[in-house]
Amino acid sequence: MSPWKDLKSDKAMNPTSIEQANGEYNVCLQGASLDIGNQGCCALAASFIKLVTDSKPNAKIYLLYANRTNGVQRLEVSGKTVEVNIVNFRLSPRARISEHLFWILLLALIQRIIPISPVRNVIIRSNRWLRTLANADFVGEIRGGDSFSDIYGLRKFLIGIVPCIIAILMRKDLILLPQTYGPFKSRITKLIARFILLRAHRIFARDTESIELVRKLLGRKGKDNVIEFCPDVAFVLESILPDKPDIQPEINQESHAPLIGLNISSLLYIGGSTQKNTFGLKVDYKECVGVLLKELMARTKAHVLLIPHEYFLFMIDGQKCNEIQVCEKERESIDERYCDRIHLVRREYNQNEIKGIIGICDFFIGSRMHACIAALSQGIPAIGLAYSKKFQGVFQSVGVGQFAVDMRERGREEIIETVISAFEQRSAIAENLKATIPEAKKQVWHVFKGMCSAKR
Repeated sequence: MSPWKDLKSDKAMNPTSIEQANGEYNVCLQGASLDIGNQGCCALAASFIKLVTDSKPNAKIYLLYANRTNGVQRLEVSGKTVEVNIVNFRLSPRARISEHLFWILLLALIQRIIPISPVRNVIIRSNRWLRTLANADFVGEIRGGDSFSDIYGLRKFLIGIVPCIIAILMRKDLILLPQTYGPFKSRITKLIARFILLRAHRIFARDTESIELVRKLLGRKGKDNVIEFCPDVAFVLESILPDKPDIQPEINQESHAPLIGLNISSLLYIGGSTQKNTFGLKVDYKECVGVLLKELMARTKAHVLLIPHEYFLFMIDGQKCNEIQVCEKERESIDERYCDRIHLVRREYNQNEIKGIIGICDFFIGSRMHACIAALSQGIPAIGLAYSKKFQGVFQSVGVGQFAVDMRERGREEIIETVISAFEQRSAIAENLKATIPEAKKQVWHVFKGMCSAKR
């Protein structure tokens, strides 16, 4: 018997849900975490947790992802503390075999093939990851928002897709949560993506281009698969402004000058993962943001707040640096006469706190998608300095698609003029966001309330 036969709906062979035994509603999220340096990924996890706990107060939440250990994390959500269970996998050859991703995959395949229920149950109970999935009433996959694609390399795509395959082998109704799909550079990634999409229970995309890509990829065979639009879940992330945020030099609260938030991506700063212009930008990103900062100083009266949104370390000029140090480098390169107008967030903050800091800005320029979403979701006019198609789709979902500036297509001068023009139009853009942002948030809530109330 093929392990892939009738994978979309095989309820009779599903293990009994814990909810039936003790009233709990068990929710699993794959593809996001709360303890990674990328605050965009953390924003997805925190937003998902908020949506689930507010929609289903009795939910027990599990995050399944690559991590050194299992455990429990606590998150403040809507004024209360929520405990989140971490179920890890490892890739290191020194890891315990029970936690290794490919051992978990092998066990999932074996239990799928074996026709004897007691034997299958023994295999499932022997492994924490499989046991957690077996008891789940809801299994969602979000792939970091943009990793259902091979733009970050084949290896990352293949490793990231394994948890989806495991969930399918476990006969779970896999829900692909709002994200960007594609692009796919190679035939093998297209085939694997199509395999997962055909077997997903529900598919949500955060942009219309992804919907069309999925439909084209599935072709006639996917006629029964419904692809639905839902804005990015991070639009509902709570904003928490830290008490006395560490910003140097301090921002004069009595100043009437507008404040521009500028997020500089350390990944783009080094040229991408290959350090050789991985994303095919038309501009030298490092040079472009340096010139942009100088032009903002010379052509406006605004103050600029440099805001990091990721804390991974990269080798830059022979030193390990994260986005805080990258921002420091750019500030130090500016003419001294402008130093009192350029401010820097000097310490690491979590996803809610960094959104709170972005919330004090009057205008925002970001090279990280979720830094831009943190601004837009608070009604702050924003420009996205885009390195992939995901920016256009997400910006368009709230009616400001023209302000996603694709650096793969635009030259430096055009980028700078677009930013200056948008800054001058910021009041009109803010008025537009007053109408579109509440509607986007309402759509997200509607989708999740419907999913969490559906019987399984």
